[in-house]
Amino acid sequence: MDRIKVSIGHSENIDIAIKEALKELKRPPNIVITFFSVNFNPNEIYRKIREKVGENTEIIGCSTGGEISNILTDCKTNTVSIIALESPYMNIGVGVGKNLSKNPKGATYNSLKEATYSLDRNKKMTTINILQRAYVKKPIYDLLRTKFFINILLIDGLSEQEENYLRHLSKYIPKETTVIGGSSGDNFKFEKTYLIGNGVFSDAVVLTVMNTFLKIGTAMGHPYYPTNRGALVTKAKGRIVYELNNKPAAEVLKELLKTDKLSPETFAKYTTGIKSIDIFGEYMIKSPMMILPDGSVKFYAEIPEGSFLTMMKTDEEYLIESFKKTLFDAIKDAGSPRKIGAIVLFNCVLRYLLKCHYGINDLYFIKNLLGEDIPVIGFNTYGEQGRTLGGSLGHFNQTSTILVIGNELVDE
Repeated sequence: MDRIKVSIGHSENIDIAIKEALKELKRPPNIVITFFSVNFNPNEIYRKIREKVGENTEIIGCSTGGEISNILTDCKTNTVSIIALESPYMNIGVGVGKNLSKNPKGATYNSLKEATYSLDRNKKMTTINILQRAYVKKPIYDLLRTKFFINILLIDGLSEQEENYLRHLSKYIPKETTVIGGSSGDNFKFEKTYLIGNGVFSDAVVLTVMNTFLKIGTAMGHPYYPTNRGALVTKAKGRIVYELNNKPAAEVLKELLKTDKLSPETFAKYTTGIKSIDIFGEYMIKSPMMILPDGSVKFYAEIPEGSFLTMMKTDEEYLIESFKKTLFDAIKDAGSPRKIGAIVLFNCVLRYLLKCHYGINDLYFIKNLLGEDIPVIGFNTYGEQGRTLGGSLGHFNQTSTILVIGNELVDE
């Protein structure tokens, strides 16, 4: 017996994508998620979905650097992908924080306030019902690993406010609460991105709180390993590094990469990482974005002054195996469900360029390992959000964050 009904549509035509995404459902979905090219009118996408699902369905989504689904053989641009989820075992709350770049603190508070209010209004099962059932059937050590709440972020990828938002959010939510998400894109135009959160917005964040009795898990991983080369960040502010080893940052970066040309393709293959100071000591990717006229380097994420930037590299085998590990880690984190309801993939757009360089397709491995019919949706992001193994909340680059929703209950 299915615990969740899932249907997906993906097309260059909005109406076809919506029709396909809703054809398997007999009841209105709890939530519809859409990822779309910036070349489409987001207001038209939202209006047409709302007309089909009615007023009681939550609708979220964003513009992208490329759209992903199991309907197609690889990531595409200039398309609309849509997934609809319906389950009596899922409570959904959606909140929007506006004016993110000018008031990240206010945007954080408003998004969380709206999401929790929406969650309470949309209750299908109460948390106490969930806990009672699980407590009867599961040992305590299993319950300690069970996720009953998860926070899904969609945040404007041009706002440069991901870290500020996460800093404020961490003050309101428990440290063990799962956070996963991605930054909206506009296919390398770097002009304007769009978010959907029961309406259409820019310079905003959409926070979705999911309270569920379904098995659910997340994982985060990147395809790089450290080299023995690196540099100390001696002068930096926010996302701009002015000096490495007390020299102009661009000059040192060129020396480390042994090249005079610093391009997105170069940064995709050879990037930089910062080692975490917790017991796991994992490297988190912080990617260079561009060289500025004064010789400084702008990154896609904040670089703390005094940190050590390690040069990272990859190869085809490591790229493949690292993605497989991240996928299986997400499944394990969900309690290893025998049936998977859906997979949501947040994949860095620079990581996509790297995959193209090596001719590697993530969808191929998902289908080959889990089956052709597993519903998958995702997008190429301008950054990824999640927690490290040590629990630190952050904004990262050239990373995949994966959300797995099981088609079985936590007490099964």
